[in-house]
Amino acid sequence: MAITRGRLAEIQTIPSTVGSLYANSASTITFVKGLTLFNSNTTTEVVKLYRVPDSTGSLGTAAVTNQFLEISLAALETFVFEFPGDGAVLEDTNDSIQGVTTTASKVTVQIHGVKDV
Repeated sequence: MAITRGRLAEIQTIPSTVGSLYANSASTITFVKGLTLFNSNTTTEVVKLYRVPDSTGSLGTAAVTNQFLEISLAALETFVFEFPGDGAVLEDTNDSIQGVTTTASKVTVQIHGVKDV
């Protein structure tokens, strides 16, 4: 396997119902090192993020048991979150990072890390 550097996903907005922000590909180990959040809204947004294990190869379900962040982002605020050590290691197909925010299309997320493919 070889380490590939670069963005893990395009910059995207977080939905107002829980949705996948990054799903691990087959035959890949992904090391999610961190995330950058930005609230473009004029009001505070509550963002929740989840590290969700796959469900027999399909996307799993976000729940309080796999939530790792809940933050209130003020208008025009940026927040950088870094996982310790090797990061959040996603090994199985469709292990995922999922998220939700108060208002759809107002908070952007950039996901940082490396892949071993």
